[in-house]
Amino acid sequence: MKNTKADFDLFVIGAGSGGVRAARLAAQSGAKVGIAEKDRIGGTCVIRGCVPKKFLSYSSKFSKHNAVAESYGWHHEEITFSWNKLIENKNKQIEKLSNIYRSNLEKAGVKIFESEARIIDTNTVKLSKGDEYCAEKILIATGAKPNFPDIKGANNGISSDDFFELKKLPQNIIVVGGGYIALEFSSIISGLGSKCELLYRGDKLLKGFDQDISRIITQELQSEKCNVRLNTDVVEITKNKNQYDVVTSDGIRLKTDLVLFATGRLANIDCINKDLDIKINTHNGILVNKKYQTTVPNIFAVGDVSNSDHLTPVAIREAMIFARNEFEKDNSNYIMENIPTAVFSSPEIGTVGLNEDQALEKYKKIDIYTSTFRPLYYTLSDINVRTYIKLIINNKSQRLLGFHMVGDDAAEITQMISTLINKKIKKTDLDNTIPLHPSTSEEIMTMRDMVTKEI
Repeated sequence: MKNTKADFDLFVIGAGSGGVRAARLAAQSGAKVGIAEKDRIGGTCVIRGCVPKKFLSYSSKFSKHNAVAESYGWHHEEITFSWNKLIENKNKQIEKLSNIYRSNLEKAGVKIFESEARIIDTNTVKLSKGDEYCAEKILIATGAKPNFPDIKGANNGISSDDFFELKKLPQNIIVVGGGYIALEFSSIISGLGSKCELLYRGDKLLKGFDQDISRIITQELQSEKCNVRLNTDVVEITKNKNQYDVVTSDGIRLKTDLVLFATGRLANIDCINKDLDIKINTHNGILVNKKYQTTVPNIFAVGDVSNSDHLTPVAIREAMIFARNEFEKDNSNYIMENIPTAVFSSPEIGTVGLNEDQALEKYKKIDIYTSTFRPLYYTLSDINVRTYIKLIINNKSQRLLGFHMVGDDAAEITQMISTLINKKIKKTDLDNTIPLHPSTSEEIMTMRDMVTKEI
């Protein structure tokens, strides 16, 4: 039964991609909605994640493309780079996007509170300014925050969030971590001309990705500007005047201008009163059911705060499902599988579906097609850039199970392939498609080198 004393039908905590989508859809369905955000509207993706990172990634690739341009007849007397100009333009665009998010909320009739919010009981939210509001339903969409390792002097390092606000780009930077954030920032740093040391405690980068992708990206990252050190952990960081001394697990002492921790992100559950019976899942996020309902029935959670994917499109899709289920009574079965993933490193990575190990474990016998080639774009230059493509096929049904790529436009191509995997196409469907020549993606239609593996 509806609580007639409620101030809102829905109160959303966190105005990131998931929170904004849920609030807007619920309001458009006729619900009275409030949303609280302690920082700028837009969340991690817009303010300190996907979007600004992509701007920096774009910028870092011009050093390579400028070199290629000379082989095509272009000549530049002098090429300079301005960190300040890049950050200034990035900030303008981020502000513009944040305002668009705000405008969309206001047009839908959502009440915006620029304040931190906490859930003090099952129906009550308290703002940092002291105001309290009662809501029929509460949605937690607070995302995740950077994780700093428990080592001596960790406070001397910064997170990827902080990197976007640097006043200048240091000449020497140590990046700690082995996931996609670590690889992306290592590529950005080296591409912009600074020297980078990538330190990772594990024996291979990108844990959970296909083994060949991990091997190839490790080789590709290793360069004059980027030194990759595997099986290397940081044990202590001390400040020494304007530099930092970093001691590693193998006793090496490194000097650097900056230490950047890219050691994962943790669900931001600070808004939950400890007295509430909201359980935590195995990923240290909020435990939810298929309807994104927590163990308190009228409190829900979507996005990075509850799932392990930590991807903006996943948060948006979960928010859409939540809003339609709760405010439109749309109980359609939405399937989220074969989620495409990109790593905007240099070179770029795209992957969707099962990796080799997962496919072998599930189907016991698989066919693997691979191709490595030099894209036409680079052939006039001295730059030896290679593209790698891998298809994983079910040996029995010949259905496409996985696609993995390292190279230019990997993300764009992977997005298209994700549809094909969801439509359960077979290898013969690719073979029977006339390739577009000359292009990188035509290789997918002409792959013949095959190895069968079984367990």
